[in-house]
Amino acid sequence: MRQARNGYQLQRGVPKDVQPVIGKTIWVEAAGSTYRVAQRLSAAFAAKTDRLIAEARNEVSLTGDELIDFVPQRFDLSDPEIVETLLTGCDVEVEEGSITLDQAARYRAILKGEKQPPDHLSKEELIQQAKALKSPAARTEIAWKAALDDFLTHSAVTYPTSASRQHAVAYRSSLLSRLSPSTVKTRLAFLCGLWSVLCELRPDCTHIFKGLNTRIKVVKVRKLDVTITDPSQWNGSGEQIEIFKFLYFTGARLAEIAGLQAEDLLDDRILIRPNALRPLKSDSSARSIPIHPRLKSLSIEMRERKDLLWPGQYQGANKRWGVNLSKPCRKIVGITPKGFRDRAATILRAHNMNEAVVVTLLGHTPNSISMAYGATPWSELKRAVNLL
Repeated sequence: MRQARNGYQLQRGVPKDVQPVIGKTIWVEAAGSTYRVAQRLSAAFAAKTDRLIAEARNEVSLTGDELIDFVPQRFDLSDPEIVETLLTGCDVEVEEGSITLDQAARYRAILKGEKQPPDHLSKEELIQQAKALKSPAARTEIAWKAALDDFLTHSAVTYPTSASRQHAVAYRSSLLSRLSPSTVKTRLAFLCGLWSVLCELRPDCTHIFKGLNTRIKVVKVRKLDVTITDPSQWNGSGEQIEIFKFLYFTGARLAEIAGLQAEDLLDDRILIRPNALRPLKSDSSARSIPIHPRLKSLSIEMRERKDLLWPGQYQGANKRWGVNLSKPCRKIVGITPKGFRDRAATILRAHNMNEAVVVTLLGHTPNSISMAYGATPWSELKRAVNLL
């Protein structure tokens, strides 16, 4: 880590043996405006560059089929001596049981030029193509990458184009054994979207996730009215109480509040916007929330701080905010952090607030064409916040 003119940077030298492949001698990446932020970003930077080094050294594990497919790229098959050597090696691989007879037949056909291997698409290329088509929010891109990495690791394949329907079905079974049905449906929905893009790019590919989540039944629990005691009666102090008060008087998401920076607090509003460590769920999540009168004094105090208001609430391992607040929230307030959003929606509807106001305040994506037109009056947003 080093301090640059406009903040901190992360740097790492590229090993000499892979510099010709990678095409540079050093990696440099921006790392925020403070040492603490740079420190948190360093682990991800190290992991990313480790992966690039492994790929440059061909140390990324490939399946037998993938190794066969990449033979034309690694050897000069126009040289008869090389082809003869590889054919002899193929016979040895069969004798030792390293490859199956079907794989050997395909291997020989590729070596003799009788068959062309499939054009594999890397996971990075797939993500980039999906980004170009769908323009996702940063948080969606992170979810794509996490779901794709987990699936490929479980299936023990390197390229999405190498995965089969059997891999997808086995992965679904694995998810259902350790996660809730609703979480499984969400994970499969991310992968389903990526494979739709893959099939557009490679028409000969099979959509291995098509229909896999339709059979998963999710029982929706009917939500009851949420009653919370007044914040002045909560026992305790410190950053947990501060966060709970912001949730109480805004109805915002936990990550949106826990990841606030001092500069996000203005005289009359709270700016919910993405930062280096806290992407937003969708484009509609970026918004301004009027400051409730009872948050005024606390927000003025918060503005005296620098950078992130509660940096200790960030968990770098899974890149989440406020992951350990659920239990203390139940103990102090009687609900989980999400309950604040349920309470806000319930109160606003009980006072017949226009649904467009509710959607805007909570940062949801408009669910009808008419909501996408025009703007929500600031006076209505202030009235909605005051009802909380």
